[in-house]
Amino acid sequence: MIELLNSNYPPVVTKEQTFSDTFFALLQKSTSVKIASGYISEEAIAELLGLYNHGLKTEMSLIVGMHYFEGFSAGQYEALLDLSYLLSKSKSGGVFLSRVSKYHGKVYSFNTNNTKENNYSAIIGSSNLTRINSFEKVYDTDILIYNETINANIERFLLDLQSKYCRNIQEIDRSEITIREPKNLFEDFLNVEKVSDEERAKIRDSLTRIVFNIEIKPKEKSHLNVYHGKGRKTPTGLVRPRPWYEANVMVSKKTTSLPDYPRNMEFTVITDDGYRFKCVTNGDYAKNLRSVGDLQILGRWLKGRMENRKVLKIGGRVTAETLTRYGRNKITLTKTSIPDTWYINFGVDK
Repeated sequence: MIELLNSNYPPVVTKEQTFSDTFFALLQKSTSVKIASGYISEEAIAELLGLYNHGLKTEMSLIVGMHYFEGFSAGQYEALLDLSYLLSKSKSGGVFLSRVSKYHGKVYSFNTNNTKENNYSAIIGSSNLTRINSFEKVYDTDILIYNETINANIERFLLDLQSKYCRNIQEIDRSEITIREPKNLFEDFLNVEKVSDEERAKIRDSLTRIVFNIEIKPKEKSHLNVYHGKGRKTPTGLVRPRPWYEANVMVSKKTTSLPDYPRNMEFTVITDDGYRFKCVTNGDYAKNLRSVGDLQILGRWLKGRMENRKVLKIGGRVTAETLTRYGRNKITLTKTSIPDTWYINFGVDK
């Protein structure tokens, strides 16, 4: 049997299941899974780390196909090492990097290890592992396969790929790894735009004297650390962590009560590093500052910058020490003369 899987983003919404829903449903009932993905994201690695920290027991072998040749962000590499150590410590698998040449495939093999004749199922298509937790609006199509012969061939292929084409990330010398700083925190994100240098200059010329300094208060399981809070239990019983970048900033009543603070309204922000997206203030006394469309946008802007400064590890907590090492514990929100537009600053000297 073969089933089609689609992302189902409007306006092309089909009756088929999505890759993400199918992946987690199969993962929940599998004793082992083998994954070969060309690319992997910070969000996806955090998701896997969170799943195992919430009790997932499935054995996992993860092959990452492109990053050895194209480079990792500092956060990606360190988090993959953490995942590999976690898996090897519990004898539950490992993380492997393609080293012979780039591997661009997206192949997932699940083994239920039950008494039925066909224990295996597989997904093949266009979805990198990034799709298990991503707010990028890239449309993917995949095929779910339940066929004894094909699934057995896929399982054997992945075993060969791992043993002949890859090495465990723990066995690769750090000097071989290329670390690159991402040029764009929001590549392929429809709700975020990159702002030109000319427009940024115009924005700075439009700044008014209405300024609010918003202190970031690191709470252990909320605000920027909601990832460490209570997970989400799926219908199949799998406990998933909140998305790594999901976040909101709690603003004090003393600040929100000041004249001209944008209370309970939606507005555009232009960031000091050149992005444009929508934010909103809501809740009691407009205490919540959040991104519109997806709560991960503001979180990625804040936590991603701390990751790039190597003061925050993927899966770690934002603490007062983290902010001290970053060099800033406040967001500056400045009104501009452009209607419904504010300038937001979280920059530090490099």
